[in-house]
Amino acid sequence: MAFSFAYEGAMGEMGAIYIICHDGQIYHANYCQGDDPLNPSHINDIIPVFKDISWRMFDCLSNNPDWKPVDLFAGNNLLVANEIYDAFMKKVQEANLEHPSRLFQRWPGFVLGLIGKEPDSLTMKDIWRLRRTQNE
Repeated sequence: MAFSFAYEGAMGEMGAIYIICHDGQIYHANYCQGDDPLNPSHINDIIPVFKDISWRMFDCLSNNPDWKPVDLFAGNNLLVANEIYDAFMKKVQEANLEHPSRLFQRWPGFVLGLIGKEPDSLTMKDIWRLRRTQNE
């Protein structure tokens, strides 16, 4: 449904890739840090839509008609499946975020809320907290 990609040096967890699937499962990988970093050369094999993305310095463009990019600012990008993109952008507008960079924290809840798996209030901080407790 959606996935985020953080450049090296991005705000938050640099090198992070978060994927939210139709069933609400959240997957995580990191191509530059952690105990078992993902080899960057394998990203296209694991996430084929990456082949259709043009990465630029501060944002990205999707050459795949099934995905639309959303800038999360500070080196973070999001791709949202077309089937939920319009509803996602409506949620973003309705949230009346103080600054566009606030979307970085809120996007997981918006996506999970749209697919009926979690309340809209789930944030990246919540996900990081859950990952920390699972790794303890």
